[in-house]
Amino acid sequence: MMEKKPLPKKDKWRRWLLRGAAILLGFFAFVLLMDKILLPWYVKRGEVTVLPKVVGKPVDDAMKILSDAGYEPIKYETQFDEKAKEGTIIRQTPEGGDETKPGRKVYLIVSGGKEMVIVPNLLGQPLKDARILLVRANLDLGKTDMAFTDSIAGGTVFKQSPDPGSKISTDQKVNIVVSEGQRAGRVSVPDLTHLQFSEAIVRLGNAKLGVGNRTYQTSETDKPGTVSDQSPKPGELVLEGSSVDLFIVEAKIKEPDNQN
Repeated sequence: MMEKKPLPKKDKWRRWLLRGAAILLGFFAFVLLMDKILLPWYVKRGEVTVLPKVVGKPVDDAMKILSDAGYEPIKYETQFDEKAKEGTIIRQTPEGGDETKPGRKVYLIVSGGKEMVIVPNLLGQPLKDARILLVRANLDLGKTDMAFTDSIAGGTVFKQSPDPGSKISTDQKVNIVVSEGQRAGRVSVPDLTHLQFSEAIVRLGNAKLGVGNRTYQTSETDKPGTVSDQSPKPGELVLEGSSVDLFIVEAKIKEPDNQN
């Protein structure tokens, strides 16, 4: 077996020098790793910052603000909103102003604007059914007018605005006109006020109407025996043969003078 010859002193010194250099380089590399990577990561783990508020901002701007602040924005869902402009943020979770760690996910609710719906066809529907159709369409009934028609049954919708099939927002109301039936057989109530009761009876007879209840009352301006008021009012349309209630002025009873 051959014996190993001892290295010359010069070679030994070179080997130790190389080992020392390697150790020194390793030490500097470790310090650099700690300073540039490990320590910042360790410090950042406990860092807390204030989450930016992005409610009301356009979605693209909100995403950029959160990303630049070190967060992960996520468009969670879109919801209809009557007030917020379409494409703007209406809610964020966590809320803006909260203290959180960077890198956290932030869920964003985006406004889809006002909800748009199709106007249902109310024409030919009874008023009650028309109301139900509007509720199902998430719409409200607006102005309801009444009008006589010779061809549409009473209580039926025969006009509407907006038109059936139109696309409108849910905050817009639907106006309708409902039929009162045929005008035939209806008469206009004459104006009987300030007429003598006897003359009022004649006027009612000519209009094919009768005298209803009579109520007597005093008046400071009208003469006794004249009509001071009536029901229904002048100009109203009623069926032929209907009665009109009259309020008639009666004579004031003179109180006796006080005698000493």
